[in-house]
Amino acid sequence: MNPVDNNTNVRQTRSDTEQVSRSATQRSGQTAPEASPTASGESVSITSTASDLLSLENQLRELPGVDQARVESIRQAISDGSYQVDAARIVDSLLQSEAELG
Repeated sequence: MNPVDNNTNVRQTRSDTEQVSRSATQRSGQTAPEASPTASGESVSITSTASDLLSLENQLRELPGVDQARVESIRQAISDGSYQVDAARIVDSLLQSEAELG
């Protein structure tokens, strides 16, 4: 029986990385994401989905967090007693959200 050396350091080469990427592409049927080299010579890949999510996140950051005019109108309606809660509308919205998630 041969002892196993758990302290072996294995460094992946660029050709190893390309081979793994090609194998994954062949299995998934998708094209490989674009890769960019880093300072150490390794590459970092960002999928189109990740790129789209980053773009959406940046767009959301530009939107105002709170519609102050709406908050003030609701606050005023609550103060003067004219705010009406539509329970049926709330239930319908909750059921619709549940159906979309399920």
